[in-house]
Amino acid sequence: MPNLFGTDGIRGRSNKEMTPELAYKLGKAIAILLREGSIKRSRPLVGVAQDTRTSSNMLFTALSSGLMSYGADVLYFGVLPTPGLSMLTRRFGADASVMVSASHNPMEDNGLKVLNSVGLKMQEAEEELLEQLMESDHKPVSWDHIGQLHYVSNSTQLYGDEILEKTHLMLDQVPLVVDVAHGATYAAAPYVLQKAGARVHTLFATPDGYWINHGCGATNLEPLKEVVKTMGVPLGFAFDGDGDRVMAVTSSGRVLDGDDLMAIIVKYLSQRRLWDPKLVVGTLMTNSGFEEFLKKMGGELVRTNVGDKYVSDSMRENGAMLGGEPSGHVIYTPVNLTGDGIGIMATVLSILNQTGQSPEELLKDVNKKTQKTVNVPLGKRINGSSFDIAQLPELRQLVEDYSGQGMRIVLRPSGTEPLLRITIEGEEEQVSQALEAIVPLVERIFKG
Repeated sequence: MPNLFGTDGIRGRSNKEMTPELAYKLGKAIAILLREGSIKRSRPLVGVAQDTRTSSNMLFTALSSGLMSYGADVLYFGVLPTPGLSMLTRRFGADASVMVSASHNPMEDNGLKVLNSVGLKMQEAEEELLEQLMESDHKPVSWDHIGQLHYVSNSTQLYGDEILEKTHLMLDQVPLVVDVAHGATYAAAPYVLQKAGARVHTLFATPDGYWINHGCGATNLEPLKEVVKTMGVPLGFAFDGDGDRVMAVTSSGRVLDGDDLMAIIVKYLSQRRLWDPKLVVGTLMTNSGFEEFLKKMGGELVRTNVGDKYVSDSMRENGAMLGGEPSGHVIYTPVNLTGDGIGIMATVLSILNQTGQSPEELLKDVNKKTQKTVNVPLGKRINGSSFDIAQLPELRQLVEDYSGQGMRIVLRPSGTEPLLRITIEGEEEQVSQALEAIVPLVERIFKG
């Protein structure tokens, strides 16, 4: 297992764990890995994009210095959502790419996500190799082999236009609200909706780096709910800091999470006999009510570990066109090969426009169970593979007791933050009782 990389790249506190030195070393390692590989050009080409954090410029320049110093050219896309970088990596034929972002993490954090030539996250074996190369004694290239920096000034338009082309989105003055979380979608989300013909009200669109994800976005929907209700618009959408996840809110106040958005897509594909194979990839967090809906539709759910990397891998293994997580990471391969918040927003809006149905009408057969998650802070981030409930007999017994009552309980360390996530699914009253018993015990164990 790699030590630096979590489920979504390298993350940490800016200028603490996430330093220019680390970014430089990663750039060095990527350049060496690519130069020693079978690329078809004299110098490797690496795409780089970033979110709006105050530290992103610092990390971008250090990363690029490492890449160029070891003989790779840099294709800089500026501020762009992660799925946009994935899409443009393929469009420009880059050998790899790196996103400078900590996604939904707080503003003081930052991260580095490494993508391969098709815009997908690298496998663990490749991440381990990168970690080894970061500490290697390779020498920089000679002056005449130093890489060059190329800036793509219209990356937002290129990404947005491809989304529109793939989703066929056309909106005739439909009023919509988008919460861009002061992050990487601040330009791309309004661009897509306005070009499609919508009237757009944008929230939290000050990309100064200090407020990304703070009290807004896909992880805090209350402001969006209030604005959608007050303005009386049919729908609002919220993204996280790097735009790979999306959540929605209807005029009735209903929250549409990743399971709901996937159910809308499944209903549409099934009605048009386009759902083939009839399966969706989810995770341990996928609601059992969504799984039952898929069975009613003649399909099935394939569960995997939490993390869109694992969802993506399972989708390729099973040939699925749709997969995702309740958190809003949804992958729909006709639009993009990775979780794409703007792409899923455009897909759902196109479906609603074509069918003339509301989200509530399309979701009438989806009866989700109560599911609640509590995050317990840990002293440090721990690897999921090293967390074994069998080594905690008191906690294991309590979980088994509640599971025996028909509840589904998932305890997992976060792959991106120093947290243990406790998720319980079942009847509402049961869920509350179980949380009241399990959370204090977990806090006592890990604080002790």
